[in-house]
Amino acid sequence: MKRVIAVAVLTVLTVLAVCNAHAQSSVTLYGRVASGLDFVSNVATADGQSKNNYRFGSNQYGISWWGLKGDEDLGGGFHAVFNLESMFTAGTGSLPDSSLFNRYAYVGLANETYGSLWAGRVMSLTDETGFYIDPFGEQATGIANFAKGRAWGSRANTVTYNSPKWSGFSFRLQNGFGNEAGNFRGGRQFSASATYSIGGFNAYGVYEEIRDADGKFSSLYSASREYMAGATYQLSALKFYTGYQQLVSSGKDTVLDATNPVGATRNQQEWLGATYQVNAALAFQAAWFHGNVNHGGGSGNLGVVGTTYNLSKRTFLYATFGAMFNGGSAAFPVETADQLPLPGHNQQGGYFGMMHYF
Repeated sequence: MKRVIAVAVLTVLTVLAVCNAHAQSSVTLYGRVASGLDFVSNVATADGQSKNNYRFGSNQYGISWWGLKGDEDLGGGFHAVFNLESMFTAGTGSLPDSSLFNRYAYVGLANETYGSLWAGRVMSLTDETGFYIDPFGEQATGIANFAKGRAWGSRANTVTYNSPKWSGFSFRLQNGFGNEAGNFRGGRQFSASATYSIGGFNAYGVYEEIRDADGKFSSLYSASREYMAGATYQLSALKFYTGYQQLVSSGKDTVLDATNPVGATRNQQEWLGATYQVNAALAFQAAWFHGNVNHGGGSGNLGVVGTTYNLSKRTFLYATFGAMFNGGSAAFPVETADQLPLPGHNQQGGYFGMMHYF
């Protein structure tokens, strides 16, 4: 870890030094830090009991990150761009894995007329679309609960095209290479998304497929097809949200594992929500989510309320509270992929804290 931190510091100093030597280039250092407290009820324990958990909360509202963005004017409307971005857990100061730049690590070309083309690690198109159509902006409690975070995270070894906007319409394409000799489909990822905006109305849609090492859709939550669509409508201080998400794996190839003990091949979810901006500082959020899984995986309903209060343009306080109601053998958590309840048991939770951007 010390070596990783040293590399990060050296990278920042080197990039800033290069930037100073070339006036036509610009590099921006940015980031955010979030921390707070968290509570989850009815957590399943190894002895088959349920216990409550009061804990420090680092990533529930959103994980912390820092990054560097660079832009060089090449002339003729073209720019060379790069982005290096790393997420970390504020409570421990640690990286979630051994990768330094685990969100973005790409270089590319950009043009206002033709769009931009990036090569490297980039956040998934499903992650972006989910952020826009989730009333809670893809917090730990929100649309990711039923899909177990399938849409979250970055995609490695990708080529990503971002179109310009034409009369409110734009699209993105992303292909992630599996780098398997003689097996182009092995470990491959492909995604396409589109957005349309007119007045206060915005519509979003995305499709993504992730294949396993053999080129198959063998895991509902890690090697599958994902479909997501939704819309928002801004009416003065009130904003409405609605959306639909579906995960599909292959019936003949799906493998049972800890995330899918019943061998389900389909997971679908619908939601409605709204946010209300009381004034420049205070806002409220509320939403209801429903999800169900085939092959006896059960169903669930999630109700969530939240609030944010801006202390400044870059700092705000947050609080989110949710209640998960599980039906059948479902064991959906109130916070995504974390602190599971016993099958068929309900769960409540909440977190509050502070977020600062720099």
